[in-house]
Parts: sequence; structure tokens; C-alpha cells
Amino acid sequence: MHEDLVSIIVPVYNVEKFVEKCVKSLMNQTHKNIEIILVDDGSPDHSPEIIDRIAAEDQRVHVIHQQNRGVSAARNAGLQCASGEYVMFVDGDDWVDSDYVSYFLMLVSENGSLIGMNKNNYSTGKIKTNEERYVVKAETAIEWIYSDEIFVAVWNKIYSRRLLVDNNISFDPTIWYGEGMLFNIQCLQYVDTVAIGEKSVYHQTFNPDSAMRKFNLKSNLCGIKSLDVQKSIWKKVTPAIEKAWEYHRYCFNRSISSGLLESEMVSEYPDVYKECIRNIRKGIMMPLTREKTLKAKVGWLIYFVSPSLMAKRSISLRKKLLRKTGGV
Repeated sequence: MHEDLVSIIVPVYNVEKFVEKCVKSLMNQTHKNIEIILVDDGSPDHSPEIIDRIAAEDQRVHVIHQQNRGVSAARNAGLQCASGEYVMFVDGDDWVDSDYVSYFLMLVSENGSLIGMNKNNYSTGKIKTNEERYVVKAETAIEWIYSDEIFVAVWNKIYSRRLLVDNNISFDPTIWYGEGMLFNIQCLQYVDTVAIGEKSVYHQTFNPDSAMRKFNLKSNLCGIKSLDVQKSIWKKVTPAIEKAWEYHRYCFNRSISSGLLESEMVSEYPDVYKECIRNIRKGIMMPLTREKTLKAKVGWLIYFVSPSLMAKRSISLRKKLLRKTGGV
């Protein structure tokens, strides 16, 4: 385990305020046998100069500069250069604890798994962390991803590079939203078990300038497309997976209608908004049966009655978070 080379791929785009902290946290890993592949995806800010300077400080840091082609193409460029036994991904505006790599290596090595995933991470929300480690079937991991029990993204996970190479797994360059979920679901079709940990070692930064923080109708529609592609490649499927997938797709109705309300774009897409609200009300029993907490169920009921009220609440909470994190 201690000798394994780990390739850490970081897509870099408009993260000049965060990328140095991100890369330095990777350089300071207790597991030293790493290569850090920074992929500048045509970033228009000062990120390219920053990562070039950092690369000059440490021979383990490699920089790729390319024209802007999106996050999937950036990660694919990193995969093409990776030479480690394992591959990990970190977002350029996040940072990790010093045992990030060693923790994930321990997860997969002690269980003989080709994939390791973490249920928890540090974020602006409620923090959860513990020392629990266990193995689940791939079908369970798929269900948990669709149910948001495991975060859908590729960061906070580790993959055997041989698994990716042998099965020709990469990111779909036509998918820029939901690309991580698609990648994970692809990988899970080729393994029997997954190592799961619950210790938080990854810090997700609230970056108000991130594309993930801004509503974009095309991105949400791309996310739905990603879900449909995922279903088409299933080799492993259970009734629980089908129900979780269906609910995840249903939740896009709220994501889109809320985004249109909060961005004051309902007048631009009135038919889309009406269809989403109609779908929500038609399937309201779905969240009432699937959500686990009373708070979540009440939230759906209020949204069912008054989407605009919940949108105003979301705007207020976001402003508070921005003030807390120094965003305004």
C-alpha cells in the first residue's frame, strides 16, 4: 500500500482565489508517492500562471494547458497522462486533509477493492465524520449515489487505474453536468464490491463563482441527459436502484423550477416552469415516501403549495452563506 503511486487530477478553471491552497494541500500529503496533474482548461484568470509557479516548486506537480473544452475533457486529459496504480480527482477550489490519499489507499487495500468511496466531507453544511469502514455490493453503492447517501461527484473517491484502462472508462465530453455521476455509475458496472469510509478528509469550498453554484437551464437538462445515459448502460440493476434513479430524476423538476424562480427567469421559460410544477404535483407522493426526515417532507409540501415562498427562503439562506464565507 505504502509504495503505490497515486495520480491526482485537478481540473483548473477560474479558481485563482483557491487553487494554491488546493495544490499545497496535495503537496503536503503524508503519502508522498503521488503525481499531481493540473489541467488548465483555458482558464481566463490568473490560475495558469499560479499553477505554473507551483509546479516549479515540486517535481511531482505536472501542468497541462489546453483550450477550454469543459471539465470532462480536462479530466480525460489528466487520465491520459496518469501513470499511478490509483487515480483520484480533486476540484480546483477545494482542499484536502494531509491523510486524504493515505486514508483512501487504506480503504481499498484492506478490503481488496478497486474503488473506494467516502460518505462524508467537510462543507458549509452540517459536518459528519466517523471512523466507520466497510464493504458494500456495487448495487448498494449505485443506489446510494442515486439517493444522495454518497455524493455523486468523482472527488472524495479513489479508482484503480487498471479498472479504468481495462474497461475503457473515461468522461463523456458531451456531458458537463452530471458527468461525475455518469463516470461513477460506469465504474460500478465492472466491480462486485466497493470500500466505503465515513471519515471526512475532503473540504468542499463554497465558491460563489463556480459554475455549479449558478443556475443554468442547459446544465440541468444536461444532468437529465446524463441520468438517461446512465440507465442505458446498466449491467447491474435492482428494484431499489430503479426507484432511486426515478426519484433522482424527479428532483430535477424542483431544481429547474427553483432555479428559474430564484434567477427571475420564469418569464423566459414559462412552459418549462409549468411543466416542472405539474410534474412535482403529479408525483408528490414520491418525496413523501422516500424522504427520511420530517423536515424534508414538510419542505416538499410547502413547495407543492407555494414554490415562490421556498425560492425566497433559498435566496435568503444563500445571502447568509455568502456573508458568512466572505462572498459579499
